[in-house]
Formats: sequence, C-alpha cells, structure tokens
Amino acid sequence: VGDPSLLRKPEGLTVACYTFPNYHASALHNKLYSPGWTEYNLIRSARPWFEGHQQPRTPLLGELDESLPSTWEVYNKLCKNSGIDVLIWDWYWYDGKPCLHEALEEGFLEAKNTNDVKFACMWTNHPWYILYPTKQTDGSNAYPPSFDAPDFSYEEAFRSLSYIVTRYFNQPNYWKIDGKPVICIWDARRLEQKLGLEGVQKLFTELRGLAVKLGHAGIHFHITGFTSGSYNPLDWIAGRYQSKEIELPDYGVAAADVAFKVWDEGYETHQVPYVPAVGAGWDSTPRYIAPANRPATPDRTKWPGCTIFVNESPAAFKAFVQASFAYLNRHPDVPRFVTIACFNEWSEGHYLLPDNRFGYGMLNALGEAVGLQKLNQIRGK
Repeated sequence: VGDPSLLRKPEGLTVACYTFPNYHASALHNKLYSPGWTEYNLIRSARPWFEGHQQPRTPLLGELDESLPSTWEVYNKLCKNSGIDVLIWDWYWYDGKPCLHEALEEGFLEAKNTNDVKFACMWTNHPWYILYPTKQTDGSNAYPPSFDAPDFSYEEAFRSLSYIVTRYFNQPNYWKIDGKPVICIWDARRLEQKLGLEGVQKLFTELRGLAVKLGHAGIHFHITGFTSGSYNPLDWIAGRYQSKEIELPDYGVAAADVAFKVWDEGYETHQVPYVPAVGAGWDSTPRYIAPANRPATPDRTKWPGCTIFVNESPAAFKAFVQASFAYLNRHPDVPRFVTIACFNEWSEGHYLLPDNRFGYGMLNALGEAVGLQKLNQIRGK
C-alpha cells in the first residue's frame, strides 16, 4: 500500500465480528449427542496431524459457558477494549424452531453490559451436520445431515426470518445501517436455488413490510458469499488461487490474495458495494478424523483433506485488518464496515479470543489497527 495514511481506521468505521454459538449446552446437542455436549469436546480432544501443528488450541480464559450472562460480561469487555463494535450471531432454525439460540437469548442479551456491544443475526441457511464423522467399514467418513435448512420452503424461510424481525429488531443494541436493522444472509445462492429469484424478492419485500409495520425504517440485507461480502474468505481462497499441491497454505499469502484480488474483483464485478471481510486463520482439524495416509505426491484434497493455514500471527492479522482499511479508504462509496471471522470459532481455528498460542495477541492486533491501547488483561473499568 503506497500511502501510509490509507492504513488508518476509516472515519465512522464499524468493526463487526461473526459469532458461532456452539460453546454452551443446547437443546439441539442434548438430543444429538448427550446432555451438556458442546464443541469444547472437539477442541479439547484435538491432536497434531504433523510436526509443528499447533493442536490442541485451548481457551486461555477457560471453557466458559456461553449461555451464561457472566461469560458475555467478560467477552463484551474484551470487545469494547479491542475495537469490536458488533457481534454478528450465526443464527439457526431447524425442525420449525430456533436452535443454538441459548447463548444469545440467555447469555449475551442478559449480560449487564450487553448495550456496550451491538449485535445482529446472520440467517445461516445450511443443513445442520453431525460435527464429527463416523469411520465407516470401507474407510470413508460419514457426515449425515440431521436437519434441513429453513429455506426448503417459502413458508419456512419467512417463518424463521420473521422471528428475527419480531424478536430482535426492537432490542436497543440491535445493529442498524442508515437506520435499518441488519440481517445477514449466509448463502443467497442457495436461497435463490430453493425459492427462485421472484421468491427471494417477494420474501425480502414482505420482511421489509413487516419491519415497517413494527416501526422500523426497513431492513439492510448483507449478503455473504458472493455479492456484498464474504464470511471467511480464507477457506475458499486457497482453493482458488493456490495449487492443490500446496498442502498447507500460507496465511499471509492467502490474506494478500484476498486483499489485492478478491476485494477489488468483488468491487468491480458486483452491482452492490463489496464490503471487505477478513479472517484470523483457519484450521478445522478438530472436526475431522485424520486421514490414514499422506500421499507421496502432495494433494491438498487427499491430505489433509481440509483447510489448515500455517504462519498465522497477530502481526499478519493486523496487516490484513489494515489492508481492509486501505480498501475502504480507496472506495468511499462502500459502507463503512468490515467483517471479521470469527470471534469464537474454536473448532475451525478462526477466532480472536485469547488462547494458548498467542494469548491476547489477536485482540491486541485488532486494537492496535483501530488505534486502541494494548489489552494485556481484562480491565476492570
């Protein structure tokens, strides 16, 4: 980036961080596994797959129950002190009702300091899968879907999305852009395939009408995946720009590909402003059984068979965040926000919470990028 001033935090910037609610006991997993099961079970039992592989990655603050207000009183303080303005909650609806909602409902919204951090919902329209495979007798892994996504019909899509509108939009700390509450859509391509373009247009029109009836200015839809932004661009960027012979893609190289190829391409080719998305890394091995054999000829699709980035660091993450600032400073027509994946996605290896690798390093890196002081501990003030 030629001009150092481009790296400064843009005026009026909002930093929004995705949040994955599966680190608390839930009605869903009490049924699928056993009472009290969470994805902490997966990260705790993770093991290295190769020399130098940093697993398990464990929470420096402990395995905090995210359905408790006390957990979010700690986490909200971390957000406020490191520059996170908004938590975008992955929001699920299966079998006709909300799922994994306990962390938001019972934890975050009941925290004493909940109004220190805004929130929004991302309608996450993918089938729910068993999160750890079963090894079959033929050597393959089985991941049977357990529930279909709520976009299998127009009625179910409306039912689930209208729940977000009626339940959360009236919360004082719900995130708004230009006065309009924000809903993120996880996979708009899938939604269009299921309902057709006219069906999606009707759905959004009816939802906006419902919001207006409830006293809101409308709805700002943020579409992840292919129009107005991405969730974590790093996972698929490796496949797009790096040969499959590279078994372990380099984080810095992938981040540069995102910053200097994906964002500009998105800006030039899409008809809506393309919002930059960054990620702290990716390593989803806690969700997999390690492949039995590593082929002599490198092939990332066969080994490791999932995405594992190497050379992640707080310094590289800070540079990635600053690159998003430069993009926004070059494109004043793009909405003034950046999304980060993820606040707490331990089992996919992209999270900002303190861990046994970098301590508070990732939160500090973000804080430095936005111009805040370093966060070495949870401050009492």
